[in-house]
Amino acid sequence: MIQMNNKITKFMIILSMLLLTGCTGSKNIQDLTYIVSIGLDYDETKDEYTAFLQGLNFANVAKQEGSRSTDPIPTFVGSAKGKTLNMAVSNLYKVSRPPLFFGHTKTLVLSKNLLKYKFKEVLEDVGRNRSLRPSLELFITETDIEDIFSAKGLFDYPPVYTVLLTEEKSEGIQNDIDSTSLMHFLREYYEPMGTALIPNIKIDSDSWRAGEKVPSLYLDGYSVFQDGTLKGDISANDSMTVDWLQNKKNSLDYALYEEGEVLSTFKLTADEPKVKYNKDHANFPKFSLEVSVEAELLEKIEDMPFKELQAKLQKSLEKKITNVYEKGIEKKMDLLDVGERWYRTHPGKFNELDNSADRFYLTEESLKQVKVKVDIKHFNAYRYIKETR
Repeated sequence: MIQMNNKITKFMIILSMLLLTGCTGSKNIQDLTYIVSIGLDYDETKDEYTAFLQGLNFANVAKQEGSRSTDPIPTFVGSAKGKTLNMAVSNLYKVSRPPLFFGHTKTLVLSKNLLKYKFKEVLEDVGRNRSLRPSLELFITETDIEDIFSAKGLFDYPPVYTVLLTEEKSEGIQNDIDSTSLMHFLREYYEPMGTALIPNIKIDSDSWRAGEKVPSLYLDGYSVFQDGTLKGDISANDSMTVDWLQNKKNSLDYALYEEGEVLSTFKLTADEPKVKYNKDHANFPKFSLEVSVEAELLEKIEDMPFKELQAKLQKSLEKKITNVYEKGIEKKMDLLDVGERWYRTHPGKFNELDNSADRFYLTEESLKQVKVKVDIKHFNAYRYIKETR
C-alpha cells in the first residue's frame, strides 16, 4: 500500500511539472509585433483606404536588465491598401512575422482627408472592433502618417517617448494641449449641443539638432466638431486657453501686455468657470461667465502697484476669453461649452431650436459678461505689498 501511494505521489509531481512548463499556445514577449499606433488615410479618387501600423518588438528589452541599450531601437512602420479598413489591415497580416498583436494599441491617427470623406464610417468600424480599446488616444494630421510614425523621441529614444504615446494627465499639463481618448470624444461628439475636440499632430524639424535636424512631434491646435460636423481648426494658443478653462490640472504661462510691451509674466491655474444663464424667455442661451484664477508672478518687467497689476491682469484675461469665444462663433463653435448645460435645463426650448433651420445657438450678444477674479499668491523673489483694503 505504501509503495502504491509513493507511485501515485511521484506521478502527480511529474504531471504538475509538465503543466507548469507553460500555457498552451502562449508566446514569449519577444515573439510578437506589438502594434502601438494605427494610422488611417483615404483616397477619394480610388475609393481606397490606407492603413499604417507602428510596431514595436521587445526582443532587445528582454535581453537587458536595468539599463537602456546603447544600440538604436528601430521603428517599424507597415502600410497596406484596401477597399475597406479590415481588408487594408488584413493585407499586413500575411507579411508580418512575428505576428501582429493589437492588445496594447494606444493611439489612432486619422488624416484630414479621411475626416472629410469617411469619418463617421471609421468611427463605427473602430467602435465595433473588439481588439481596440475605447481608451485609444485620437489625433488628426495633415502630415504624412508614415513620417509621424517614424519620428522618435530625443536622444534616439523610441516612439513611446513622443507625444504620440505618452500620457501626462496624471501630472497636469503646462503650456500644452490635452490629448483626447476615443471614449471621451464620442461622448461629446454625440451630445446634441456638445463641442468635441481632437488635437492636431505635426512635426517640428527646426527646434532640435544633433549635428543635423531632429524631427520632433508636437500638438498644434484642435480640430473642432459641433453637432456631429467638423467646423474647422483653432490655433494652439486658443486651444490652450480652452483647455485651461475646462481642466483644473492645466496651467498656463501668460504674458501681460500693454501697448505691445510686456509688463509681467505669470503662471495661471483656474477653477472651472461658473456659467450663469439669464432667466428670460429667449430661445437661445444668454449667459455670463465667472472665472477664479490663481496666479504666480514669474517675471516683473515694469514696476507698478499691486492693485494696478492685478486689475490689468484681470482685464487682459477677460479680453482673452471673450476673443476666444468670438472666434468660435464665427465658425459656429461653442468653445466655452455652454450649450450642453443649457439644453438639459431647457428641454422645450431645445426642441424648438433643434427643429429650426439654423441650429447654432450662439451669437455675440449671447455672452453678456466675462468676470475674472485674480488672486496673485506667489511673487517669487519680487517684492509686493498686497493691499487688503
